[in-house]
Amino acid sequence: MDVSIVVLAWEDFTRTRACVLSLPREAEIVVVDNGSSEQIRQALAEFCAEQGVTYVQSGSNLGYARGMNLGVRHTSRSNVILSNNDIVVHDGAVARLLAALDDPGVGAAFPAVLTPQGVPQTEGGRFLSVRVGLAHATGLSLVAPRLRIVAPPERADWLTGPFVALRRDTFDAIGGVDETSYFYSEDMRLCWAVRQRGMRLAYLPDAVIMHEDDATAKRRWSEEEISRRRTREFIRASRDMGGRRGRVAATAYVCGVLLRAAVGANPVRRAIARGAVEGLRAS
Repeated sequence: MDVSIVVLAWEDFTRTRACVLSLPREAEIVVVDNGSSEQIRQALAEFCAEQGVTYVQSGSNLGYARGMNLGVRHTSRSNVILSNNDIVVHDGAVARLLAALDDPGVGAAFPAVLTPQGVPQTEGGRFLSVRVGLAHATGLSLVAPRLRIVAPPERADWLTGPFVALRRDTFDAIGGVDETSYFYSEDMRLCWAVRQRGMRLAYLPDAVIMHEDDATAKRRWSEEEISRRRTREFIRASRDMGGRRGRVAATAYVCGVLLRAAVGANPVRRAIARGAVEGLRAS
């Protein structure tokens, strides 16, 4: 099987073990330990040695993008899959993703995502345009689904990437995972980079993974903090990718966020509002 699978782990032996054991044995597997404590490092190193899996120690928590890029540098095959450690891969999913990459017009392939309870969790969205930003600010998106920032995976501009497959030459051509962000919105930036090279995304509903969403983040941050960070990075990425129009679109979208926070004030909405403003101001 011509694929290298990079699994990024931090302070979590149990989920990482389950993830690795669900992967095809024919794949080249690289586990990047992103600065875990000594006890977790030792357990992961021993497990990887038992399984014939490459173990890479980052030395510190590099964040998602730098950790993944480090792992890919230790791979040798023509296709790569970037995997969170909090996923379990269903039989046949990897083979279906690789088959989609046989089409040179496909730049990245994404599976269907389920929660541990079997609930569909595949998330996708639209790149933030001026039209979408204004629709959010004015409330028009409430009655015009095509102007909402979220989109069905079959029609999305970008998809979340707990498990994403790319050809290695595509990965290299886009410069790897964009290291601009420490955590969040890397998948949106990756999809943007793929599309900028004239390739499309493939969504494979018959390639299925189970994902425990934000399992790592929830050990570090509250729901409010996760919401703030997600929103900040979404706005910052949208602003950066879109140039002048991106800044206009992001500003309009943030106005809508602030209005919603004022009308329905609760801790999460206030956190989202803070993150949105930070995203506009961030360097």
